[in-house]
Amino acid sequence: MKDIKERFGVVMAVKSPYEVDTPPLKTSPERSGGWFRRLQRRVKLAMRGDDEELELENKTTVSWCVYHDYHQLGIIDADERLTFHLNKQGSFSARPSEDGDGVEYLVISLNLKVHRVLIYRRRMGKELEVYDMRTV
Repeated sequence: MKDIKERFGVVMAVKSPYEVDTPPLKTSPERSGGWFRRLQRRVKLAMRGDDEELELENKTTVSWCVYHDYHQLGIIDADERLTFHLNKQGSFSARPSEDGDGVEYLVISLNLKVHRVLIYRRRMGKELEVYDMRTV
């Protein structure tokens, strides 16, 4: 021991982890100071600007399943208006909620300039009516 002191100067005693006293653990449902909740609320308000709001209106008599980049957002019923808060990039699509043969999707591309989407029925000829989706 004397040889080690002469070589290195100071010798420190090391406790093994089994000898260390640990305080009892306490769990609490409250956050310390509440700062995290205020920060989360502030970020949430900053992210939900007018640019991230998309209004969808269904002018048909059919219910539609709506998707954003292949993730289902929900179902919009006939003559209903919904507002979604989403990142306006990628594609926005809709298909009739009643599955059948030959069900096709209506698709549009999203960007920050799109604020309102309308699903409607239009006449292509005397005997042909189709569903369509457009930005307003």
